[in-house]
Amino acid sequence: MINTEMDAQNNLTREKLTLTQEQGRELIYGDLDGYTVIKDKIVDHNRWSVIHKIIVQRNSDGKYFQDHYSVGATENQDEGPYEWDNPSFTEVFPVETTIIEYI
Repeated sequence: MINTEMDAQNNLTREKLTLTQEQGRELIYGDLDGYTVIKDKIVDHNRWSVIHKIIVQRNSDGKYFQDHYSVGATENQDEGPYEWDNPSFTEVFPVETTIIEYI
């Protein structure tokens, strides 16, 4: 399912992309045709789960989308990606930034 919404803060129209749980898992594992995973980064964790931020690119038009998902933190946690809800990706836009590091 695809719909759009206005981002008033940035004055942008962002597309929303909703997939089924199965499609979301296929996307994460690189098995969903038409999409490429650009970045999959761990952004948080708690006692039971590890939270990821994933950015994907839709190959047909080059648009980028972002969502978060969680997986079990240990082999004893039976939690897979998108186990509890359907993926809901929001369109994002690449922006070049400068990072200062101290060595």
